[in-house]
Amino acid sequence: MSLWPTALPAPARVAGRGPYDGRVRAPRSPHTLRAAFRRQTVLALTLPALALIVLIGATLSAPLAGVLLAALLLVLALMRALRRCGRSARSPSAPAASTSRCLLALALGIAVLSTSPNL
Repeated sequence: MSLWPTALPAPARVAGRGPYDGRVRAPRSPHTLRAAFRRQTVLALTLPALALIVLIGATLSAPLAGVLLAALLLVLALMRALRRCGRSARSPSAPAASTSRCLLALALGIAVLSTSPNL
């Protein structure tokens, strides 16, 4: 009789005669470049888009760059409002609703200013 009343024999799947085989994969390191890009996907995609918008505004057309910037901010506001994120990814200082409202207000303001004539 076992010392522990809950000790049961291991099922076949865990004992090495099944598909599990008892081996456990080592967890991936959170300190790799791949893990950093996975955590910061939105930032990694937003910064090159912003650089392209600034380049368009400096070389081709400032009103077009304003509209593109407003569209980028609108997409970011929608992503912030709709994207589920874990506890570690949430901002401790501002909830998602207020951040989304601020991004939406900035997007609307920039869109109005960039499309209005004679400004």
